[in-house]
Amino acid sequence: MGIIQKQLAKIEFKDQKCEFFEIELNEGSTIHLQNNSFRIEMKTEEFQQFAINIVNSANKMIEYKKIGQ
Repeated sequence: MGIIQKQLAKIEFKDQKCEFFEIELNEGSTIHLQNNSFRIEMKTEEFQQFAINIVNSANKMIEYKKIGQ
């Protein structure tokens, strides 16, 4: 456990087994992705690559499913 410098995001879910999802920036530039079931720790550079892949995947899904057209 580190010292939380900033909570970057928090999403709360109603009527779900997963109660919440948080993204935290911790001391030493460590990012934590966590909820009530899991915790993933990564370096800032790893998180940036992870985030890029999520955005690219979302864009591909939007195009594939023709969402918003």
